[in-house]
This record gives sequence, structure tokens and C-alpha cells, in this order.
Amino acid sequence: MPQDKTTSAIKWMLAIAMVGSAIMAERLQAADRVELPAASSKRSPLSWDGAIHLALEKQPRIKIAQHEVLESQAVVKQIESVNYPQVTGIYASTGGNTRVLANLGISGSLPKPTNYLTTPGIRVDLLITDFGRTAHQILAQKAFTSSAEKAVLTSKALTILNVEQSYLNCLKQRRLVDIAREVFKERTLIRDQAATFYQHQLRSKLDLDFASVEADRAELALIKAENDLKAAFAALNNAMGLQPGAEYDLEIGTLSITPAPAIDSLLPEALSKRPELLGSKDRIQAAEEALKAAKALNFGNITAIGTAGYTWWSREEESSGQAVSNPGAKLGWWGAGGTSAFPLYTGGRIEGQINEAEARKAGVEADTRVIANDIVLQVAQAFLSRLTAQEQITVAEEKVAHAREALTLARERYKAGLGSILDVVTATADLLNAEVGLATAQYDFRASDAALAYATGVEYGRY
Repeated sequence: MPQDKTTSAIKWMLAIAMVGSAIMAERLQAADRVELPAASSKRSPLSWDGAIHLALEKQPRIKIAQHEVLESQAVVKQIESVNYPQVTGIYASTGGNTRVLANLGISGSLPKPTNYLTTPGIRVDLLITDFGRTAHQILAQKAFTSSAEKAVLTSKALTILNVEQSYLNCLKQRRLVDIAREVFKERTLIRDQAATFYQHQLRSKLDLDFASVEADRAELALIKAENDLKAAFAALNNAMGLQPGAEYDLEIGTLSITPAPAIDSLLPEALSKRPELLGSKDRIQAAEEALKAAKALNFGNITAIGTAGYTWWSREEESSGQAVSNPGAKLGWWGAGGTSAFPLYTGGRIEGQINEAEARKAGVEADTRVIANDIVLQVAQAFLSRLTAQEQITVAEEKVAHAREALTLARERYKAGLGSILDVVTATADLLNAEVGLATAQYDFRASDAALAYATGVEYGRY
């Protein structure tokens, strides 16, 4: 009986040794078989700052905001033109009852036909004063121009944030692809190990089927991760203002976790630097100037006019056809005058314009408060997200270390015949979840850090 036990133990040890040798050989073959091709060497490198500078150069949303500034500046010039003399060249020719007036207009007030008149001339109109209406309109439009310039900074800040988050998402998805590839390799090795055990009749067919299903599932996860990476690159190209399709070699960078300043110190900084809030304050000023311009309508305006011309006139129109003693003449002339007009009754038009300006001003003030509240909320959310991700990184690192130890133990127990295939697969899944959680926490921290820099209004000033 002792010899039988010894013989059985020796046979079992020899079987384990043979299986171990077969497993090592199959591991090498499997590693070569499942190794996926490396990233294409045709990918162009793209650094963090390079992506941002490229976006600031190519992003059409920034171009749109810049053209809106030019449009607003052109409107300022149009309004300012009222303060300068308006010189008009006029050529008038009349006959019958109409005649050319001294202001180079045409009148038909004569009750009988008169001379045929031909008059080229120049007319100059000059606004003496409209009691501040034009001046307030200019100030209002300049405030709108300043608001449009802040809108350019807002588009710039949003573009930077979108590029940073898209860049980090690409890094995250690339890391998830690496994790999925490693899981696929691991589960392929487990499947090969189960096949070896089954061939030597040390495990059942159920173990091999179960391991094969998990390997296929890992392959599908790898395919999904690779597609998600392509989608992330498409989003990065879109954020930079480029056509989707190109992929890049991105710089990984280092993860430096530094404590953020107290939130009480971040809020005043955000409220003083966020361009959309500054632009909203410019719109308040514009609304105030527009209200003053509307009130100035009550006082009317004073204008001056000057004309100079040269007139040819021919014979008088006679119904009888008889000759006249005045065959015609030529005469140069000039004239000057002034007008003053003020409203007496407009049917409520001016009052309505004043009420409209007051309502617009109140609406802009309310919108400014909404923007300020949103900024405070964004700062708080980004600050808390950063704090949460920072704590999750510590927990996730410990979880990854424990999961790796558990997988190593489960693999050795299964090899020695002390554990089941389910233990190995479960440990592999736990390690996968732990590594995915760690990668997610790390890139969530960097993304929340970028969001906090945007929320406080400091990021766009660096570029």
C-alpha cells in the first residue's frame, strides 16, 4: 500500500511537470499569437500644447467670434459718421411745372409751366446736435464691441477646455485598449492552460469551454476599446477644428497631484476673470447707454445745410407757341440754412422706445446674475470632482495591488489543481475592473483639473 501511494504521487508529479512544460511552451506560442501590431509609425506626434495651439489656429468657432468683433467695429464707424459732414453730389433736370429748389430738391408747386431747368450741385448736411443721442449710441456700440471681444476669449477658453478633455479622453481610451489587450492575452493563456489540462485529462471539458467563452468575451472587449479610441481621436480632431480621421501619438505626461487652493479663494478669481461675465457687464453698459439715447429723443435735433450749384434754364413754355423775350440764361448760386426739430406728440413712440431700453437693461442684468451663479456652480463642481478623483486614485491603486496578488494566487492554485477555472476568471475580471477604475480615476483627476482651470478663468490666459 505505501508503494502504491508513492507510485501515485510520483505519477501525479510527473504529470504536473509535463503539463507545466506544455503550458510554458504554449504560453510562448500564445504570446506570439495574440500579440497585436504596434501603433502605426505613420501617426504624427501631437503634444498637449501643440493640440491647443492648433485648435486656436483652426477652430472655426473662434473665427466666427473674431468676425463678429469686426462687424461690431464697423457698426461703430457707421454711427460715428453722423458727426461728420455728409456731402452729396446732385444732378437735377426738370421741365413743365416742376423746378429745382435751393436745397437741390425738386418741387412741383407752380400752377403753370415754367422754365426747363438743369442744375448740377453739391449739398452738405451737418448735424449740429441731437442732445447726446448719437454720442450715447456710439458708447453703446463700443460696449457691444468690447462684449464681442470678450466673446472671442470665451470661445478661446471653451476651445482649450474641449481640446484638453478630448486629449485626456484619447489617453484614457488608449490606456483602456492596453488593459483590454493584456486581459485578452491573460484569458487566452488561461484558455490554453485549460486546453492542456483537458488534453492530459486533468480537467473537464467544462473548464475549457468556460475559458474559451471568457477569451472570446475579452476579444470583443478589446475590439470595442479600439473603436472607442478611434471615436476619441475623431472627437479630438473636431475639438481642434479639423476633419475627423487622423490619429496621433500623444504625450502621456506625468500625473502630479497637488492640493488645490481653498474654494473660497477660487470664487473671487473666477468672478473677476471669466470672459463671459466680463462681456455681460459690457452688455449692461451698452443697455444703459441705449436707454440714455432713447431718452434723448425727447429733445429733437438741430441740423445745418449748405448748397452750391449751377443752373441752366431755357425758354418759357408757351401754349400759343409765340416767341418770348427771355431765351434762357446760366447762373451759379449757393445757399445755407439751419433747422431745428423737436417732437410734440409721437403717439407714444418715444415712450415705447424708452420702456424697451429699460426692459432690455433689466434683462441683461438678470442674465449677468445667472452667469455669475453658473460660474460659482462650475467652480464648486470642478473643485469637488477633482477632490473626489484624487481620493479615488489612492483607493484604486490599493485595489489594483490586491487584485494582482489575488490573480497570481488563483493562477498558481489552478495550476496545482487546488482551485477552479472560475477562481482564475473571477480574479482576472477583478483585476480588469481595478485597472480600469484606476485609469478612469487618474484621467478624471486630470480632466477635473482642466475643468477647474477653465472655471476659474486662468487657463485661456496661458495661450
